[in-house]
Amino acid sequence: MKQYLLLILVIVVFVSGIFVGYSIFKPQIVKEQVNSQTILQTLRSEGFLVTQTYILNQKVTIDKNTGTMWKDFFWGQSIEASAVLKVSSGVDLTKLTENDILIGNKEITVTLPQVQIQSTELISDIELRNTQGILKKIFNDDDGYNLALSKLKEQAQLSAQQDSLLREAQTNTQKEIQRLMRLAAQDWNVKVEFK
Repeated sequence: MKQYLLLILVIVVFVSGIFVGYSIFKPQIVKEQVNSQTILQTLRSEGFLVTQTYILNQKVTIDKNTGTMWKDFFWGQSIEASAVLKVSSGVDLTKLTENDILIGNKEITVTLPQVQIQSTELISDIELRNTQGILKKIFNDDDGYNLALSKLKEQAQLSAQQDSLLREAQTNTQKEIQRLMRLAAQDWNVKVEFK
């Protein structure tokens, strides 16, 4: 009987030691303070935040003719090109400063730079039709690919900068910033503005 009591006493002392040790040395949950510096670091770590991607079917016509029949017959060039391009828009969060983040009364106001185009990429092959004058074809043959690619990208960027598309990109940016801020400051109201 003494052996059982001794065994029970050892188990009780062991369990009590574990409980007391855990109570003393348990990991403390450190609640991070919400201030403009922590928010700034959180947002800057995202870099360029792409919030909108457009797929555009672009067509361009490049006319390098002078309007003089004989000159165009020998040296003229006309290029028609079409391709599918992807334009990505968003906000460069690395440009944020502490002045762009205002904190007060459980509300965070983030002032972002304007939405801008981050990249324009060619998705499909360029369909190209190139008409050149006789002497241009012989002495200065130019397939027109590089010029067509440049003009297609330029046209796609202009299309992506329409007011309705920029408003859509801004709305998506606001939603994404609010989602990111909920990770850093869960119980705070987040307001997103643009410069």
